[in-house]
Amino acid sequence: MRYAFLLDTYETERLKTLSVWSSFHDSDFNFRPAIRIRSPHEHMVHQCVSEDNWMKNMLSIDSGMPQLPATERRLEFLQHYAAASEKRLALLREKDDAWWEEATQFFNVARPRTWIMLRRLTHSAHHRAQLTVYLRLLERPVYSTYGPSADTGGLPVNKAPTIYRYRDIDDLLRAEAEGGTYPDLPGPGEKSPTERPGASRRSLERVAVQSRAGETTQGAWRATVDSPKGYGTITLLDSGFYRGEGIYFGQAQGRLMAEYVRLNPPSDEPTMDYPQLG
Repeated sequence: MRYAFLLDTYETERLKTLSVWSSFHDSDFNFRPAIRIRSPHEHMVHQCVSEDNWMKNMLSIDSGMPQLPATERRLEFLQHYAAASEKRLALLREKDDAWWEEATQFFNVARPRTWIMLRRLTHSAHHRAQLTVYLRLLERPVYSTYGPSADTGGLPVNKAPTIYRYRDIDDLLRAEAEGGTYPDLPGPGEKSPTERPGASRRSLERVAVQSRAGETTQGAWRATVDSPKGYGTITLLDSGFYRGEGIYFGQAQGRLMAEYVRLNPPSDEPTMDYPQLG
């Protein structure tokens, strides 16, 4: 088929959209960087409703599914969009070249279905890019979408690798149902924190940490670290989430945990056993 590349692109774009969505936490769902900007929750609603409307009304492709999941939570959105887009992809693969070249209504103008499909792909990529900015603001790690990111090592000229969170949608859904997988990220041209020689803890203090949206505050322990490569902090929130800043910015949860434990080993002082009197 002459236009198979459009469907091959749609298939990969499904994974890219779901990968970005999966990088958010449930606690991020109502994060709003500015008053007139959509929250991650509203972005997911828009993607599901908009794509369903485009497919039905412009391409006559009906997945037969509701526009939104019955429960509007992060994991349910991942599962719902994966299933609905898979059905659309199967229906689109049945169409021949003549069908793709026919003109149909795009809002108030006539356009070939090839044009509409390409516009749909760029529309989805536009909103996915907005959410990637949200991940930066929330200090979440940013994995590859099309190539290297700052967190995977910077520019291709620096031989930065492309690191995807998941190899396919089945892998993503399986892992996210169990809490998610975070491959190690090397950072821009740097080794991982645990490979940096001379990194040592300067202090460990109890702090109060406020969410980016300013809606909640929780306690945390913050380890401040000095190293020949620079300064950084690892903050362990009472919720169990690790936040890295400075030389630790963008590191995966598993790596931050390992470094935090290395920097804060248990005391080798013997514990005091007091007799229970009375």
